[in-house]
Amino acid sequence: MANHCRLSRGTAKAVCDVVVDRCDAGTGAGKLIIYTGTEPSYADDTAGTEVATCTLPDPAFGTATYDSTNHWAEADLSSNAEDSSATGNASAVTYFRLTDSDNAIVLQGTVGTSGADLNLNSTTIGAGVTVTVTALQVRVPLNQA
Repeated sequence: MANHCRLSRGTAKAVCDVVVDRCDAGTGAGKLIIYTGTEPSYADDTAGTEVATCTLPDPAFGTATYDSTNHWAEADLSSNAEDSSATGNASAVTYFRLTDSDNAIVLQGTVGTSGADLNLNSTTIGAGVTVTVTALQVRVPLNQA
């Protein structure tokens, strides 16, 4: 079976908005949870060791826009997400999950210091430190197979 579908601009923007709006579901603000350990193959798989849980702004993301240079729809974090007392861990953090306020998983991505889905100034988070995420962007590609 062929797999050569491409999303239009409008569809990619709508999909991006649906994804980020799921972070606002539930009774309160969603969360950005940062983990150490091997990233699971699927976002619904059991997670590793939680190191920090940042509360997202509510609403979490702005409306998706179209990036004509890179051919994707994107939505940006609307303001900082923060955990003022991280659990911490001696091992480097490797991935994150976005959830709604009822802990339903929305998406999972990589963590690093550059070139990752979520870039931090350090991948080592000590116990009791404040973790502040100032920028996070969710992207949905379009016109790509």
